[in-house]
Order: sequence, then structure tokens, then C-alpha cells
Amino acid sequence: MRRLYLLACAAACSSSARPVTPTGAGRAELVVYNARIPTLDDAKPEVSALAVAHGQIIATGDDAAIRALASPGTVAIDAHGRRVIPGLIDDHAHYIRGGLTWNIEVRWDGVPSLADGLRLVHEQAKRTPPGQWVRVVGGWTPWQFTERRLPTRADLDAASPDRPAYVQYFYSVAIVNTLGLRELGLTKETQTPPGTRLERDASGELTGALIADPHPGLMYQTVARLPSLAPDDQQNSTIQLFRTLARYGLTGEVDAGGGGHEFPKDYAAIEAVAARHGLAARAAINLFAQHPGTELDDFRSWMQIAHAGQKFDDEDVLELHGAGEYLLWATTDFENFRSARPEIKPEAKAALRPVVQEMVRQRWPFAMHATYDETIANVLDVLEDVNRETPFAGLRFSFEHCETISEQSIRRIKALGGGVSIQSKMVVLGDDFVARYGAETAKRSPPLRKLLELGVPFGLGTDATRSSFNPFVTLHWAVTGKTASGRVLYGADNRLSRLEALRAHTVGSAWFAGEDDHRGRLQVGQRADFAMLTADYFSVPEHDISAIESVLTVVQGHVVHAAADYSALGPAPLAPSPSWSAVGHQDPYWQRR
Repeated sequence: MRRLYLLACAAACSSSARPVTPTGAGRAELVVYNARIPTLDDAKPEVSALAVAHGQIIATGDDAAIRALASPGTVAIDAHGRRVIPGLIDDHAHYIRGGLTWNIEVRWDGVPSLADGLRLVHEQAKRTPPGQWVRVVGGWTPWQFTERRLPTRADLDAASPDRPAYVQYFYSVAIVNTLGLRELGLTKETQTPPGTRLERDASGELTGALIADPHPGLMYQTVARLPSLAPDDQQNSTIQLFRTLARYGLTGEVDAGGGGHEFPKDYAAIEAVAARHGLAARAAINLFAQHPGTELDDFRSWMQIAHAGQKFDDEDVLELHGAGEYLLWATTDFENFRSARPEIKPEAKAALRPVVQEMVRQRWPFAMHATYDETIANVLDVLEDVNRETPFAGLRFSFEHCETISEQSIRRIKALGGGVSIQSKMVVLGDDFVARYGAETAKRSPPLRKLLELGVPFGLGTDATRSSFNPFVTLHWAVTGKTASGRVLYGADNRLSRLEALRAHTVGSAWFAGEDDHRGRLQVGQRADFAMLTADYFSVPEHDISAIESVLTVVQGHVVHAAADYSALGPAPLAPSPSWSAVGHQDPYWQRR
């Protein structure tokens, strides 16, 4: 049995250890030794041990040197040769919004067949009480299934005959069963928002499919109408999601808000959890413009009650970072590759200008959703114009997603001091992309190696929870270039090494939270955020990268997840609520069964 223990005294450590002086006051509160640790510190790239105090790394080195820093009460953890990595950081996700409903969602992440997915829906339907819905709102693609198709209304009727059901494939299409259509009042006469449609069969009857063509507004509208959880259940759900993230080695995210996700009311759950020190990962919040046509009013109203850099807890885990990913709805495109690329209207550029000016004046970092290079180029015209008049002067900004970004646009972003935030959406959307734009275009979508070569700040993330939350799926994609179907999108000339991918998903992503100077590496003075893995990320076969989890995750020096022989160190178990929650009845990522 692997041993975990509290050191009774410093004398328990080797008396011949080489001395190391911690930077913080006092001695180590926690040490990890007998590990393989890539620090991402160029001066000391690999060590076997580290020491933590006051939430920071206070020393790294060999086992003897680090264990010499222990004192009575120090927690000493023998890694038994396991790989320990800096905590992974998601550079763009929607976990705060996702946390409000996580407990009652069925997850199809990694599910190998539609039949398996429908069985999960059926099981949840039996648990779900009257008045509630069965819902699958992300993490999957029809391309992952052996059947290679979407579910139909008939499939959902069979799987959930007595409860309304809603199943969403990213922001491309959603399928509703017959009870759901009735509950929503959708008929063949229903008018839908511009850029959306209800699919009809040859006789004009609704098929149950809600289509983004290309706008996802109908999905936003529908999800907003589904029943919400009570405040206590929302807090429990948020805790469960963030604990799940910690299970997969994620220690932080840049949160992109979302349509229909209002500040401050929809942030009450996460604020309450953070205030009780209940968050298992950090969150840097960007505020998403809610009302098309009055975006500047949205931001000005928020700037009156909050400020960029505002902390919501005393451990610096929850912070208001800035604005985005929507600054202006009219300059935003969509990542729905089942529909043609939308055109940005010329008048939208003029409307964007005062919003960007306000960000610069108020010193709010900002992020902008942009799938296509045509969108990026148009927005850059506005940013360069504003910068000439009101210099950004180091204010950070980023373009998010950037699947078809060009080298010219990358250079323009770098010249302005911006960054490029990349997510692994091509895992779920890459086959749709190839179907519309061809395999040749897909080879550089996005151009991972060109971003590295040009030296622009860039990170990796997921865009969860509409895509999979699992960061090891992202690392697998960056290293192999594969979609969920197994299609290889990229040649070796557009894939990352395992070390490059890890760096992008840690210190690279920290840039987008404005914290790359003190988070993302395991070196003295950095925050003590790290994960001990179930398998060696650097040596497992490529196809096993996405199967990795964490057995021990630490944030701010606190153990937030512990499994296997380390379980005694973890937080107390928390039963999910409400009682009919899907959590506990399925693993969040299928292959973990």
C-alpha cells in the first residue's frame, strides 16, 4: 500500500540533505517527493520534489533537499514515481453557466454509440420527476458514434416517453422529443429568430430538430426556458462540476459567460461557493454582452458596480477579469460549420468602435469571439484605429477560437499586444468543417505551429460545456490532430509536441487571465497549483492521452481532489442534489467506466 502520512518532525528527513531556502515565511506546509515534475521553468526544467507554503511554491529540487524543509505538521506526499504537472488551465470555457445545471445533465462525452447515449437518456428519464426535463447540452458529436448520426425525435420519444427531452449538438442543431415540442409550444406555424429554423418533413410537420442557420439564437432561447434549479441546488451543482474539473487536473479557467447569463444575478451561486472556499478550480470571469444593440449600455452598467481585477473571495480564486467573449453581437460570427460563414456588415465596425474605446479607457481586458479570419480582419481594423487614437498601452485583449486565422492576422494581433485563444472544438466539429471546406483547408485550422513560430501569446482550452470539458482530450487533439471520429486533420507540420501542448495549456492559458507571471509553472514564487496523474503524459501511447486523470489535484496549496491511495487527503464527499441528479449515475467521460 502506498503510504501517505504527516511528518512528525523535520528529523524524519535526511540529515545530509542539501539546504534550500524557502522564499515564504516559515517552513513547508506540504511537500511532494519521489515524483517526475516538468516545472516549465527553463532554469530548472525537471525536479523530483517541491515544497509549498502560503499557497505558493517555495522550493523545488531533489527529494532530500525538499524533505529537509518539513517540520511537525507538514503534509508529505510520496508520489511513488508518478508524473506531476502544473495545473491545467482552460483558456476559454463556460463553467460558471454550466455549473448551474451540471447535476441534471446527461453527458455524452466520449460515448461510443448513439445507442449507449440513448440508454443514458432513458435511465435519467426514469429518475426525472414531473415538471423537469431530460437534457444533453454538449460534449459530443454525431461523428463519435458508430452510427454516425444525430438522434431523431423518434429516438428521444422511445428513450424518454414520459418526460420532455432536449439534446443539443454544440451550437449547430438541437433535437426535442414530442413532449418537449408540446411543452415549448412549437408547431409548424411557429416563427423563429432570424438565422434559425425549425426543420420540417416532406409533409410540413416538425421533425423535432431546431436548426442554427447559422445563428444559435433559437437554442439560447430554448435552453433559457428549461426549468432552473433552486439556489442551493445550483451551488451544489457548481461544486460538483468544479470537482469534476479537478479530477481531470484542471486548476483554472477563463470563463466566457454566455448568452442569457446575466451579471450579477447568474453569478450568485459561484460567488457563494467561492466565499465558503468551496471552488476546486480558479475562475477568471469575462462578462458577455447580453443585449444586441445596447452592448455599450451593458458594459457601462457593469462598470458602475464592479471593476476589472475585482476579487470575490479571500483566496483569490474567483476574479472579475474583463469583458467578452461578445463585445458586440453584430461583429460576432458562429462556429457552426453546417452552415455558411456569416458576413460582418460594414456598419457593425462603426458600432464596435465605442465599445472598444470604453474598454481601453476603463482598462478592462477584453476577449472577442471570432471563428473566421474574415471576422478577425474586420475587427482588427477597428482595434488598430482605436489604438492610434487611444493607445492600448499594454491592455490585454484576445481573439477566441480563430479556426481559420491567417498569418497576416496573427502578426497584426501580435503587433497590438494581443493573444490568440485556441480551443479543441475541432475534435467535435472537425468532420463538419471538412465536409464544408475540405480536408486541405482543415490542415491549418487552426494553425497551431504558426502561432508558436510567430511567438504570439496563445493558450489551449475546451469551450466547454457545449464541447467536452476534458483537458486531456484537448492535449490529445493538439498532439495527434485527430477528431472524435478518428479523422486525422493535421500533418506533423501542424501538431504540437507533448511539452509544447502542456506549456500552451498551462502558462500559455494563464496569459489570458493576466496571470502568466505567477501561475502555470512549478517554480519558486508561483502559485501552488498542480496535478499528479494516473499515467505518465509524456510516455503513454498517444491514444491513451485522453484517458489520463488526476489522482491528486492541488490549488493554492490545498488538496481539492484526491483518489486511489490518496483519497484520505481529499475534501469530504458531497452528495449531489437534487436527489434525481445524473451525477453519480454515470462517469462524466465515458471511457472512465
